[in-house]
Amino acid sequence: MTLKNPMDEFISFANILADESAKVVMEYFRQTFTIENKDDDTPVTIADKKSELKIRELINKAYPNHGILAEEFDNTNLNSEYIWVIDPIDGTRSFIAGHKDFGTLIALLYKKKPVLGIINCPAHNERWIGVENQITTLNGKNIKTSSKKSIEDCYTITTGLYLEDETFRNGFENIIKKSKYYIFGGDCYMYGMLSSGLVDIVVEDTLKAHDYMALVPVIQGAGGVITDKYNNPITLDSDGSVLATANSLIHKQAISMINL
Repeated sequence: MTLKNPMDEFISFANILADESAKVVMEYFRQTFTIENKDDDTPVTIADKKSELKIRELINKAYPNHGILAEEFDNTNLNSEYIWVIDPIDGTRSFIAGHKDFGTLIALLYKKKPVLGIINCPAHNERWIGVENQITTLNGKNIKTSSKKSIEDCYTITTGLYLEDETFRNGFENIIKKSKYYIFGGDCYMYGMLSSGLVDIVVEDTLKAHDYMALVPVIQGAGGVITDKYNNPITLDSDGSVLATANSLIHKQAISMINL
């Protein structure tokens, strides 16, 4: 008798989390609802809260000993070997505005290392799944980042306004001056675009663990590279800066321009 791979079980379960949270979120998309401001002056809606509560309910029922680190409610069981890191709506401002680039981020960490990540963008009906040592998929099909070799040929994207570190901001300006094209905005959807080979460089800052842990397996499994602005691996304790690129060659060039 062949034992089932536990990762297969986790992948199946993570897809259920994505399915069920999407039902909640899409019930409120482009509808009228109350918007609150949190202590950090960022907006939160009933959709954020109800989506996270649904995800927490499902995790607690299936894996009561697993940890949960999420955006809207208190963290639990963070000493567990397995921790789910959840952002119920990444891009709440876009969601409020009726823009489709928001998504739900779901990551599973084993001994604090991300082994599974999902970027689920229900308004686009697109779901990226990244698993350690596997090829990333978009709606079930294998995908790959671009094979660009020079920043001069690259498409760069960022949220832009949140690059608070002056050196990092200046470095990004160096990158966009060299890039063939650049645009601002995109929330988690821009990392899906990177993984699909549509854009080549994504730069962000002031992120929290729930904003970036799911991105790591997705980008790496598609052939991309993701680090902080100092070229360090992304961890739960990262400083919130993110540089994601299509491949190691572009990453090396971008890092050198950020740290001039």
